[in-house]
Amino acid sequence: MEPSDCESCTHVHDVAMEELQERPSHKKVDIDRAIDLMRFAFREGMAFLDNGSGRSFEERMIVDMSEFMVNMLFQGPGVPQRDGPRRMRAITPTIDKDIAHAFVKETRKGVAKELQGDLFGIVLDVCSSPSTFKKYMVLFVRYVNVKGEVVERLLGIVPEPDVYDSGIKAPVDLMLSEAGLSLANVRGQGYGLARYGDEIFTQLKKSVAEASASAYCMHPNAFKLQSTLASASQDRVETYQLFQAVDLLSDLIQGSPQFREKLCSLIKERGLNLDSDIKKQDETCWGSYYEALVKLAACLDPVCDALIFMAEHASRTNEKHMALKVQWAITDDFPFGLLLMRDVLGATNELSLALDRNDLDSKNRMALLQESKKQLLIMRDEGWPSFLKEVNLLCSESDMPMPDLGENFKPRVRLSDEESRTVTNLEHYHIDYFIKVINKQLEELDKRFSKESLELVCLASCLNPRNSFQAFDKDKLIEFARFYPTEFSDTAIGALDLQLQVFIKDVRSDARFHEISALRDLSVKMVETGKNVMYPLVYLLLKLALILPGTAATAKTASSAMKFIDSTMVKEPCNQWISDCLLLYLERDIFESVTNDAVVASLAG
Repeated sequence: MEPSDCESCTHVHDVAMEELQERPSHKKVDIDRAIDLMRFAFREGMAFLDNGSGRSFEERMIVDMSEFMVNMLFQGPGVPQRDGPRRMRAITPTIDKDIAHAFVKETRKGVAKELQGDLFGIVLDVCSSPSTFKKYMVLFVRYVNVKGEVVERLLGIVPEPDVYDSGIKAPVDLMLSEAGLSLANVRGQGYGLARYGDEIFTQLKKSVAEASASAYCMHPNAFKLQSTLASASQDRVETYQLFQAVDLLSDLIQGSPQFREKLCSLIKERGLNLDSDIKKQDETCWGSYYEALVKLAACLDPVCDALIFMAEHASRTNEKHMALKVQWAITDDFPFGLLLMRDVLGATNELSLALDRNDLDSKNRMALLQESKKQLLIMRDEGWPSFLKEVNLLCSESDMPMPDLGENFKPRVRLSDEESRTVTNLEHYHIDYFIKVINKQLEELDKRFSKESLELVCLASCLNPRNSFQAFDKDKLIEFARFYPTEFSDTAIGALDLQLQVFIKDVRSDARFHEISALRDLSVKMVETGKNVMYPLVYLLLKLALILPGTAATAKTASSAMKFIDSTMVKEPCNQWISDCLLLYLERDIFESVTNDAVVASLAG
């Protein structure tokens, strides 16, 4: 390119590059080439080495990087060409992190661009890595895209957030601001609350409510109910130690062929009828926490013997240490916690599975919820004698001492003055443990399934297309619309009434709608057939129902992203670099569309 051609370059970029080049530095890099190489690394998830593709890191480096470089060399399809002089930038110790964060900010803008100023919901949780106990906050936005698909996109991960006062609100405000999204457009909120109480979100909820009175809170399916209930009980040291032991035992079964072989042989020797597939992945290697507790209770004796064997004969030091840790957790009160949490999670297991499958209409969901609460109440008020017999039997079968309920309770750890008071074993196990744990589960169910949220789900389900719109109820849908006065004025309500009458006759007679059975499929089909344009108010009502976090997403889902994030945070340090790399990898379809010019402008800003 001739020097005179440089005058046609964008003025903003020229000014930005001049400012950057004026900074003193011994070494400089072609910023476009640096961005291109970093783009490849982020796309491949190289910060995590194993990106889940099943291909080795070396293979990805040799094959994919070679292909990428050839493509760059010959300016192949998909590689934008840029006219103008090379843009040089001083090399700094944080240049890679700066580029990553610039990509993140532009990716957030890309999410907002896909949203096109439409209404959306937010899904938020504060989690912690079980290996490091470091906290991280995740924020998703949930919306219906132009194809009618319900999408949950990761907007950001914040390492070590301040969970007090307004510490949660500030990073959420920043991420939404960088994306160009407004709280005024929020129409649904979902909070995982995996290990923290409602109070940490109080300030954020207040801000959202002030900006949008119709931003209703719902329990998000992204965070499994059973995991949430299991976490809620871990404010007690006994249940915390129980689940720590279950997690360690799961890791030992998964990672130690020696332990797994010994355990399986002991189970077989004793004639126990247990699912042989003890390596399957979920919350634990035995499936869900409920499944793990059921299986552990059924074979506690061989597990204890296998742990003793590993403590004495383990071929690897780390496996020996893991076995000793599990042994330490299996104390005299372990059978109480094991059977109690098995029964508590069993009472809500059918509800949890149904929510995971998302195959229930609202009436059946409410019926299962009420049945779960009924079982917990019966267990609390009438189940102690039979529960005590089960504990006694398990202690006998596992050759573990049954505490004398008439003696004074001797805690292993004193946590507070209240817990240091003198109580009998009976008072401790029955009142302080059994009843309080069950009450905590009931509180969690009430918190996650409030009367308002259940009413919204019930009303919205009247648009369910299953069985030729059998659940359709125009009056209830009108009632649902009145929850959103900003979108549905009195005049709009009248127009909606007329559209609903015509809509139901139309779709029931249209064969293209006969096979769909979920709200998320209905929105896609309406867009495909153009009925979102024919019945705009009906489609708006449907979108409001789908924005609520209680329904399953269609395409990108928070649940699959959370699983990947959690597994990565176990292996990688919880810092801003890993957080940024995770976002770019998980949202790479949007990240790939970010131009070099946008990144350079962000770096200069």
